[in-house]
This record gives sequence, C-alpha cells and structure tokens, in this order.
Amino acid sequence: MIEPTLLSDLLARLSDDYERVGSLKDHRIDQVCSIEDASISSIVWCHPARADKSEIIAATRAQVVVCDGEVEWNEMVQPEKTLIKVDDPKRVFSRLVRQMMSQQYKAGIHPTSSIHPEAEIHSSVYIGPHCSIGKCKIGEGSQIHGNTFIYDGVQIGSEVVLEASVVLGAEGFGLANTEEGGWERFPHLGGLIIHDRVQIGAGSTIDRGAIEDTVIGEETKISKQVHISHNVQVGKHCLITGGVSIAGSTVVGDFVWISPGVTILNKVKIGDHAFVAIGAVVTQSIPDHHQAIGRKIIPKA
Repeated sequence: MIEPTLLSDLLARLSDDYERVGSLKDHRIDQVCSIEDASISSIVWCHPARADKSEIIAATRAQVVVCDGEVEWNEMVQPEKTLIKVDDPKRVFSRLVRQMMSQQYKAGIHPTSSIHPEAEIHSSVYIGPHCSIGKCKIGEGSQIHGNTFIYDGVQIGSEVVLEASVVLGAEGFGLANTEEGGWERFPHLGGLIIHDRVQIGAGSTIDRGAIEDTVIGEETKISKQVHISHNVQVGKHCLITGGVSIAGSTVVGDFVWISPGVTILNKVKIGDHAFVAIGAVVTQSIPDHHQAIGRKIIPKA
C-alpha cells in the first residue's frame, strides 16, 4: 500500500510552507511508523504538544521527522536526520503519506453489483461488490464500497467515499395519524444531495427528504453507525463522529463538530463552528460558536 518514495519527490508536491533542517540526504522512505517504533527508512511525525518532543525526536531511528518549528536540530546527536518543520505537523504528515499510498481501488463496477440502467456514473468511479445502485448520479473519482444501497434520486458529487453497507436515500420515518389513531406513511418525494469530498462511514444511513431534499455539504466527514433523518441540512466541513443520531428537519451549520453518541432533536438549528460534546442530548438550537455539554449550551472558550 505504501510505495517507496524519495523525500525530494514528496516535498516537491507539498503545497504547505515548510523549513527543511538537518541532513540534505535524499532519503528513500518505504515505511510509515509511529515515532517510537520507527525504522531508519520511515517517515514519522511528532505532536507539538509533547513535553518530550526534543528527546523523542533525538531518540527515534527514523531519519525523516515532521515536527513544529520549536524543535532544534542537533548536529552531534542527529547528524543523519532531516527535520521538516511546519505549522501543523499532523496535517503535513498526512499529506506526505497520502502521496505514498498506492491506488488501491481502481475505477470500475464489480460484477456482483446491480446498477440501474439510467444511473449516471462517471467512468472514474469505483463500485465494490454486492452494491445496489438506483437511478442516481455519482461524480468523478467517488468510491462506493461493498454492500452499499443507493436509492433512486440520490445525487453524489466528486471524490465522495462511501464505506461498506451505507444506505442512502431510503424513505424517512415520516408518518401521519389515521382517523382511528393509527399511523400511515407520509409520502417522501424529496431527494438526497451529497456534495463533493464527503466521506460516510460504514453502516451509516441518510434518508431522502419528504418534500425538499436532504443535503450533506462539501467536505463533511461522517463516521460509522450514524443516522441522519429526512430533510436534514448539514453544512460544509463538518465532523460527525460515530453513533450520532440527527432527527428530521434539523439544520447543521458549517464547521460543526458533533462528538460520539450525540442525539439531536428534530427541527433544531446548530450554528456555525458549534461543538457538541460526547453523549449530549440536544433539545434546543445552538448559536454560532457555542458548545453543548450534556444539556447545557455555553459559549466556546
């Protein structure tokens, strides 16, 4: 999965600003390891908040270390090491490693998958085994992994990743009372729009809208076992972690972080840059730049 790469090639494709300190050797990198367990040919990163970062960088066997600007290079202790100093070591390390990863999923449709004859699927899309794809649209470079079910009327943008067993566009749990006090289904005529570069984790489900569309905004990342109900509007660059349940017609702003196990009541609004703590039950709207902890809503520190 990791292809051996020269450091010079990695840095030539890196868009982030960096300072290279130490050895000028063009290291050949063929492993990705933790900083404690690294080999000589590894690339590693060091968290800037570590109290022992100078010591651990000096001790690691790895010759390429991505770190923050405060770390000093010691010629006597680290003559063979190259430090790549950046503002955000984790982000830059992630980008460098992704350059080394081979393309594991090639474009194409697995023969066991069922595709609607009128589905519009870009030629670069990967669709894994045992998927059912309805009359929908799937954009360039997207990956649809095995056992996923996509209903009619779903629109999926470019570079979207659906992990295994995702269900998109099912009818929401919308009901109306009968004269006898029972229940009957409310019609769901809306669709589901997944914008570019969204990721949806294994086992997650997102319903289509009742009258209007359910929408997931660009670059939003959704973890595993998440349920998003009909008519929900999720903004851009949100992080929705495992086990979250969002009830119908809720509006989630941009850059929102929702922690594991959160339940959000229907028809509330979560403001931009809000944070919802683990296990919270949200029964009222949250303003921009506020956080919900348990049932409390307070400004972000």
